[in-house]
Amino acid sequence: MNRKYLYLVSLLVFNCATVFAADIDPVGRIKTVSGSAFVHRGTDKFTVKLGMKIARSDTVYTGKQSSVGIVFDDNSTLALGSDTKFELSRYEFNVLEKKAGFVGRISRGSMVFLSGLIAKMNADATRFETPAAVAGVRGTKLAIKVDGGGENE
Repeated sequence: MNRKYLYLVSLLVFNCATVFAADIDPVGRIKTVSGSAFVHRGTDKFTVKLGMKIARSDTVYTGKQSSVGIVFDDNSTLALGSDTKFELSRYEFNVLEKKAGFVGRISRGSMVFLSGLIAKMNADATRFETPAAVAGVRGTKLAIKVDGGGENE
């Protein structure tokens, strides 16, 4: 009897842990990856893979001679170049409630952004922060390069 009970409890714990780990409220997906890259999500670190989900507050790191392409729920795209650190600090996209916002922080490296529906819903809703400046997206394309910014984590 004790073995059956222990087995059921361990099965329940494993299933709950799997469900909670999978439930990240994704806001985008990795569409391209070349070289080495990883994502910090809270205290966890994941190697970037094609199709991987991106969540709010994720930080994406690319290695030397690496790149990552992300497509977000509003069809905006973000390309990160080599040796880049990018944090998605805010992402909100709800057409029914007319809520939209995209704020990213690039500490080092390079990026190219092509705006999607968020910029169409609210021209002031998209911005990128760097160590030296803040750039608002008023058109459809934006490229940023940040030199320095410390070591890779």
